[in-house]
Amino acid sequence: MAKELLKKLDKRSMCPVSLTLELVGDKWSLLIIRDMLFMEKSTYNEFLESPEGISTNILNDRLVRLTELGLITYSGTAKRKKYKLTTLGLDLTPVIKEVAQFGRKHFKGSKEYAEMQYREHMAKRQ
Repeated sequence: MAKELLKKLDKRSMCPVSLTLELVGDKWSLLIIRDMLFMEKSTYNEFLESPEGISTNILNDRLVRLTELGLITYSGTAKRKKYKLTTLGLDLTPVIKEVAQFGRKHFKGSKEYAEMQYREHMAKRQ
């Protein structure tokens, strides 16, 4: 798996930080993975509802790339795909939690925003 993944990346070096950034270093990929982890989003339209306002062409591009890299998989037909994180994608959970913790610590209002998003998510589940 690791050799196959390395072949797919545009490697600048073998530094583990650099390699991970090649995998998910753009803004949108991490936000899609965040939505899958914490908001339980799994469909194209659910991702479009995210407050960051991802455009349809960028969303499609990132979903294809994340699938090709083995971070997510999908089931269903072309118009009704349901995405889910693979084991490799789930391995990013502690990374995203730490990025969120950094944001809550250093950016005023982000903690309250995160709490509001969580409450809204939980309300939708009921």
